[in-house]
Amino acid sequence: MNFSQLEELFQEYDQAKWAPSRTGVHFGCDCGCGGDNYTDESWDAEEDAANEAIVKMVSFCNTYGIKYDGML
Repeated sequence: MNFSQLEELFQEYDQAKWAPSRTGVHFGCDCGCGGDNYTDESWDAEEDAANEAIVKMVSFCNTYGIKYDGML
């Protein structure tokens, strides 16, 4: 792994905190939370990217013997 890959890993993980479901947005909701701004595809894309970033971080931690205590 080189530095740019490590940097990307952490940036993607940091971005995962802002996935819609992790910020109180409810898909399709029109209460003002923003859930009605998403299509099925855009919601799934953001959620999938966040979940993938978390899986990558967990894997990184396991590889390097770091106890993972972050987002699930």
